[in-house]
Amino acid sequence: MAPSPKRSVLGILSIILLILSGYVLTKLSSQVSSNNLFYLTLMAGTIFSFNIPILFAWAAFGIVGGLSISIFSILIVLLFNLRMGISVYFIFTLSFFITIFLAWSIWRIKNELISSYILKLEKLDEEINILSNDISQKKSSIYSLEEKLMRYSLLKEVSESLSTVLSLEEINRLIVDRALKILGKIGRALLFLVDVEKQELMLFSSKDDSKVRAKKGDAFDRWVLRNRKTLMIEDVAKDFRFPANAIEESKHIFKSLIATPLISENKVIGILRVDSPIESMYVQDDLRLLDIVADLGAVAIQNALLYSRTQELAIKDSLTGLFVRRYFIERFKEEVKRAARKKDELSLLILDIDHFKDYNDRFGHLSGDLMLRHLSRTINSMLIEGDLVARYGGEEIVILLCGRNKKQAIAEAEEIRKVIKNKPLMLRRHETRTTVSIGLSSYPEDALIEEEMIRIADERLYKAKTGGRDRVCVN
Repeated sequence: MAPSPKRSVLGILSIILLILSGYVLTKLSSQVSSNNLFYLTLMAGTIFSFNIPILFAWAAFGIVGGLSISIFSILIVLLFNLRMGISVYFIFTLSFFITIFLAWSIWRIKNELISSYILKLEKLDEEINILSNDISQKKSSIYSLEEKLMRYSLLKEVSESLSTVLSLEEINRLIVDRALKILGKIGRALLFLVDVEKQELMLFSSKDDSKVRAKKGDAFDRWVLRNRKTLMIEDVAKDFRFPANAIEESKHIFKSLIATPLISENKVIGILRVDSPIESMYVQDDLRLLDIVADLGAVAIQNALLYSRTQELAIKDSLTGLFVRRYFIERFKEEVKRAARKKDELSLLILDIDHFKDYNDRFGHLSGDLMLRHLSRTINSMLIEGDLVARYGGEEIVILLCGRNKKQAIAEAEEIRKVIKNKPLMLRRHETRTTVSIGLSSYPEDALIEEEMIRIADERLYKAKTGGRDRVCVN
C-alpha cells in the first residue's frame, strides 16, 4: 500500500535532519576540546537533536524504519563518543534511551489510537449495517402493509359494490374486474357458474385479452368443482395431478393459476379463477384474497338469484310458469302503444281447455294441474322471442303475438290448436288428449285499445265454445 503524503513528508524530514545533525556534530568535534563546558553543552544539544529525526522516522516508517534510523544515529554518536571521551558517551547514552523510549511510546500510542479508531470504525460500520438492515426490513414491512391496506380497501369497495347490485350480469362483471384489480398482477380472470340442471360449469364472465377456449371449464376448473377446495399451480407443466393432455393443451395459454370455489348454502355454485402466462406468478396471499372475493361474490350471486326468483314469482304463475294476468295486462298496454307508435300489428289469442272440469272429475285436481303444465310447455315451445303468454284465469291462457296481422295470427292459432290436440299426456297411466277453443282479435283491424281487443277475443272464444269447441273463432 502506498504511504500517505504526511508520512512521506515526515520520512524526508527525518533523513534531512539526521544528515544535518550528523554534519553539525562532525564540525563541532573537529574544532573543540571535550573539556570546554560550553562546547560540551552545545555538542550534547546536537546529540539530543538526533531525537527529532528518530521520532520522525518512527512516525513515518514504523518500527522497522524507526529502529533503522535509531541504529544509524547510535553509530554516528558512538563514533563521536569514541573520539571525544566518556563524558559525551554518558550524554549520548541518556539521550539514546530517552529517544528510544519516546519513539516506542509514541509508536505504541499511535498504534493503540489507530486500533481504537479502527475498532470504532468497525463497530460504527456494524451499527450502520444493522440500522440499514433494520431500515430495509421496516421499509419492506411498510410496503407490505401498504399493499395489504390497499388490497383490503379494494375488498371493502368490492363488498360495498356487490351489496348494492342485484343484476346477476353486473355482479359477474364486478367479480372478475375486482379480482384482477386486487391481485394487481398480469393475467386473466374467469368466472364459471354451475348449471343446476346439467350439473356442469358454464362461463358467465371473463376479463381476458385472449379468446377463452373452454366455455365449460377445463380439467383444473373441474378439479376445483369436484374437490370443493382451492387450487394453486406454480407451473402447469410440472404439476402431475392432472392428465398429460390437459397440461399439454393449457401450457401454451397459461403457466400458473389460482382458483377457488364459490360456495353458498354448502353447495358449489361457481368457480372463480385467475391464471397467468408467467410461472410462479401467484403466492398464498393472492389465493387467500381470491378466496375472500369468491366468498363475497357467492353471497352476491345468491342474493341476485333470490331477487330474480322473487321478481319471477311476482310476475309468473307458480303452477304453469306463465306470466300472471296483472303483468300481462301491463305489458299488453305497452305493446299496443309501441304498435301505434311504429304502425305495427299485433294479435291476441284467448285459449280455453275444452271439458276441463271432466278431467278434474275423472282424474282428480292434480291431473288438472298436470294438464295445465302440459299445455303451457307446448305453447311456450311454439312461440318466438317477443311474444307473451300468460295464465288469464282458471284454465284460460292468453297469447299476444307481436308483429303478426290477423291472417298470420289465424294460421298460428290453428297450428297451436292442432299440436295440442295431437300431443298426448299420460294421466294415471292413461294416454289422454285434449282440445282447446280459441278466440282471436287483432290490432288495428278489430280494435285500437287493449280492453276492446280483450273483450272481442273473449266474445269469440265464447262463440268457439258454443259452436262445438276445438276451433278458432275470428269473427
